[in-house]
Amino acid sequence: MSTIEKAEKKVEKTADNLADKAREIWLAGLGALSAVEEEGSKFYHNLVDKGTEFEKRGKKQVDTMYKDINDRFKDLEKRITDSFGKAEDKVEDNMAQLVKKMGVPSREEVKDLSSKVEKLMKKVDELSKKIDQNEKQAPKPAKTSK
Repeated sequence: MSTIEKAEKKVEKTADNLADKAREIWLAGLGALSAVEEEGSKFYHNLVDKGTEFEKRGKKQVDTMYKDINDRFKDLEKRITDSFGKAEDKVEDNMAQLVKKMGVPSREEVKDLSSKVEKLMKKVDELSKKIDQNEKQAPKPAKTSK
């Protein structure tokens, strides 16, 4: 065998070795891609599961906070309503005292007075009618001549 044949054989063997190594590298790359796909899919599903759990916990916390805030708001609303009611009562009492000090009659006093005036008006009308009747019935004095 000649040197050229030996060199060609060596080149052929090296080319075969390179082709085998290239194929192995290609297969290793495909294997890595397959592993990443499998593990990536598992990792993805694991993240979805954890996200679902986190969402549930977060929703529960938000619901709890909302209920707490709503309860506090209702309590505050009740306290404000009670305070306004007390303030309104106090203002009404103060106004009533002020009106009384000024001598302004109350509604009841005006109503009572109106009732008394109506009764008095009826009596005056009755007396006036009686006086008119008496004048018509009374004999007229004779005219005296001078």
